[in-house]
Amino acid sequence: MLITAIESIIESLKSQMFKPEALLDIKYCEKKVELGNKFTIDETNKAPDVNFVFKKSDSDDKSRFTLMMVDPDAPSPKNPTHREWRHWIVGNIPSDGNLSEATHLDDYMGPSPPSGTGEHRYVFLLYHQQVPHIDYPRLDKVKRNNFKARQFAEQYSLKLISANYFMCKSD
Repeated sequence: MLITAIESIIESLKSQMFKPEALLDIKYCEKKVELGNKFTIDETNKAPDVNFVFKKSDSDDKSRFTLMMVDPDAPSPKNPTHREWRHWIVGNIPSDGNLSEATHLDDYMGPSPPSGTGEHRYVFLLYHQQVPHIDYPRLDKVKRNNFKARQFAEQYSLKLISANYFMCKSD
């Protein structure tokens, strides 16, 4: 049975009992990420602008957030043996979304799907941290394959509150 990318994400999020609690706005230059729209590699070679509105936030809120970007289709959607490829993780993001005050666990790595593998999904996951600060380790720059976002979230007691994704292919 053929399942579209959006159906796959919806099913995956349902299995996590996901209930969106934030609006996640991701932009590469002025182009918005909008649940599966298409981007080129060149459009996504630099880290995007990230904004979010958490419905429980206010200006005095001490809440912190963690953002992940992963490719669940590595090395190819038909054979995702490297699922999930970790492209970016930023933790301890203040409620105003200022990434310069956050903890960068790794450097942003733009999409680079192998030639001939078709479109890959690049998924952004926004989590609410249950504590105001997490002492995250700096992650390995070389080994980015087989990352497990769900396990990472469980390890640090992160609650998924928003998600978004775009599609990208090399040719």
